Amino acid sequence: MNENTKKLFEVGASDIPNQLPIFPLDNVLLLPFGKLPLNIFEERYINMIFDVLQNKRLVGIVQPKNNNGDFFKVGCVGKITSYIETPDHRMVLNLDGVCRFNLLDSQLTTKGYHKANISIDNFIHDIDLIEPMIDRENLIKKYTNFFKIKKYELDLDVLEETSNLQLITTLTMLAPFNKIDNQAILEAKNLSERLKVINSILDLNTFKIVGSTSKH
Repeated sequence: MNENTKKLFEVGASDIPNQLPIFPLDNVLLLPFGKLPLNIFEERYINMIFDVLQNKRLVGIVQPKNNNGDFFKVGCVGKITSYIETPDHRMVLNLDGVCRFNLLDSQLTTKGYHKANISIDNFIHDIDLIEPMIDRENLIKKYTNFFKIKKYELDLDVLEETSNLQLITTLTMLAPFNKIDNQAILEAKNLSERLKVINSILDLNTFKIVGSTSKH
């Protein structure tokens, strides 16, 4: 693939507009370099996806704070990399996480979805994350214990061929963290801080459950 063709698929800082449609998803985490499958069935969000497909295929994923239309102020830009239309009039698509953003304000469109003014200035480093050095064995062990406690299945074979960055991102997005934990992970300043937050959450959750069990 030549460089000009490659650029058609890449998203740089200059490709992310100051205003994006946003898709609020409760207790769902999208991180840079993460992959998120979505099933779209509400009319307003189908309209949103059709609008997004006509432009740069970029949408902002945010968590709602409540049912009053308030959103957390940090989200993640996702790029639609594939989609299909189903016979029952749904859209099934895949998003690739690109870069986090600060949500400055949002407005409800006439089609029923929100558009937000955003800034990626604090998170430009997300676009070119460097492969981190991590203790893979220890991190996988912590996640394995956490998934076991939460009664979730974790296929360790899938993780064998992943890079360190993919490992951190995939496990974190799959983990059944709560809304507040997800947001804390998303808002961590950089990858190093994200790892610290993740380890703290895993240690705290494991200690709480193991500690309370040992009292009986």
